[in-house]
Amino acid sequence: MTDTATVKVAVAEDPRDGTVEGTAGNDIIDSTYIGDPEGDMVDNNDAILPGDVGDDDLIYGFEGDDTIIAGAGDDEVYGGIGDDSVIGNGGNDTIFGEDGNDTLRGGYDADTIYGGDGADVMDGMSGDDTLIGGLGDDSIVGGGGDDYIEGNEGNDTIQGGNNVDLIYGGDDNDTILGGESDDVIYGDAGDDTILGEAGNDTIKAGDGNDDVSGGEGDDYIIGNGGNDTISGDDGNDTLLGGYDADIIYGGTGADTIDGMSGDDTILGGLGDDSIVGGGGDDYIEGNEGNDTIQGGNNIDLIYGGDDNDTVMGGASNDVLYGDAGDDVISGDEGDDTIVGGEGADDLSGGFGDDTFLGGQGGDNVVGGEDVDGNDVDVLDLTGSNVDFITYTSDDKEDGTVTFLDGSTMTFSEIENVVPCFTPGTMIATIRGEVPVEDLCVGDRVITRDNGIQEIAWLGHKDMSGKQLVNNPHLKPVLIKAGALGQGLPERDMLVSPNHRVLVSSDLTQLYFEEREVLAAAKHLVGSQGIHRVDVMQTTYIHFMFERHEVVLSNGSWTESFQPGDYSLKGIGNGQRNEILELFPELKLKNGLENYQSARKALKRHEAKLLIR
Repeated sequence: MTDTATVKVAVAEDPRDGTVEGTAGNDIIDSTYIGDPEGDMVDNNDAILPGDVGDDDLIYGFEGDDTIIAGAGDDEVYGGIGDDSVIGNGGNDTIFGEDGNDTLRGGYDADTIYGGDGADVMDGMSGDDTLIGGLGDDSIVGGGGDDYIEGNEGNDTIQGGNNVDLIYGGDDNDTILGGESDDVIYGDAGDDTILGEAGNDTIKAGDGNDDVSGGEGDDYIIGNGGNDTISGDDGNDTLLGGYDADIIYGGTGADTIDGMSGDDTILGGLGDDSIVGGGGDDYIEGNEGNDTIQGGNNIDLIYGGDDNDTVMGGASNDVLYGDAGDDVISGDEGDDTIVGGEGADDLSGGFGDDTFLGGQGGDNVVGGEDVDGNDVDVLDLTGSNVDFITYTSDDKEDGTVTFLDGSTMTFSEIENVVPCFTPGTMIATIRGEVPVEDLCVGDRVITRDNGIQEIAWLGHKDMSGKQLVNNPHLKPVLIKAGALGQGLPERDMLVSPNHRVLVSSDLTQLYFEEREVLAAAKHLVGSQGIHRVDVMQTTYIHFMFERHEVVLSNGSWTESFQPGDYSLKGIGNGQRNEILELFPELKLKNGLENYQSARKALKRHEAKLLIR
């Protein structure tokens, strides 16, 4: 007979709920924490929630300033209310800072971190992390790995790290550093400061007045909205200004720059840059390198800088400087001002009334012609040390400029050539040399025959370009420095055609039995260094003494004003009346005859004997 028995075993229910919970106080939750009411612990290999395995923990800090160290496994951590410190450590963790100014670190793997409200400090550490800043002024570091970062609201400071990061600054005024690799950075709203650092970065600044630096590498930067400051720094960068008034620095390398809309300031820097001003009134400097610059359709000011540049003005009234190097400059449309600068430049005005300032040997200037043929292009050679100009067309729009050093430049389709003149003629007085235009009645002037004499009368006559064209015999005469012999005059001197200069030589003694004679400037035209010139306008200044005198002008002796039938007719009625009031004897029949010339005045045929 066999006996049987029934044994009842009582199995206790597991109280753990798979969640490690903190308290309302300041907890330290790590693998040694035993404060969970159900007995759950970190890294206890006791994951029981769906989808969790092994050491995958769910941790709630709740209230208080908690310190949470998640440990191994793919953990999900909520800091709760308070200023919490959380580190994910191993595993692909998801961390929520929630309320408070939290310090959140991801650890070694691919973590996802949400800062929540408050000014949080976030560090992804190793791994390809996702960091979302939330509200508040957050400090975010991606760390190692290819990170995705959003600053969201607040004035955030974001550093991507050394791998390839994708960063969004979010709202407000953010500071963003890309790191060492090829980062993609969006500044979004606010006045952001962005530094791409090393790598070939793509940076889109967004709205706001942003300050963007590409750093090393071949960067792509666009300012978008706001008045941005963009620096390409090192590398062959592509820099786009955006919609407003931007400042763009190309830096080192062959950069491609487009100001786009707005009144931009663009500095190309080192390297062979390609620059487009775009819309707006732009200021552009190519700086060093063989740059290609196009101004756009508004009023631009462009400097090519060093080396051989290509500069194009656009549709409006641009000011274009080639600076150093052999430049190619085209004004395109509009009334442009073009200055080639140093080097052998090729200058073209295009359509409109263009002005070319200065010139160098080797330059070629083409004024351009409008469709209606009514444009007036001007070549102004002021200060260019011109010797003489040779015209090669009947309309005198084409020709060659010969400089004092023997070099030449050519021009064509130029309606008006303004030769170079020194400033106003300098007259020797007891107080030194004084510009003739600054003299006043009563000034005491040094004369050749009668010592110091006071000016009794002074007047001037303005001649417009139209008057000079209609009366070519009134065009001024340029007497180049040294043209009268013995280094005289000391400086170039521009005089009226009838103004007489003192000539003294063995020839004057031979031909006229006088050592010193006076010859009208117009009668000396053809001598080396003496030319009749075309000007847009001029002013003839006259001064008169009690008698006809010979005075020092630019170091050479020339006459004072001598009233005669011809000279009195050449001045206005008001000035003529002034002279007759001061010298009433000139009204008499023999009055002009009694105002004798200080020297023998040569007639035209006599003066021609002196030309060599």
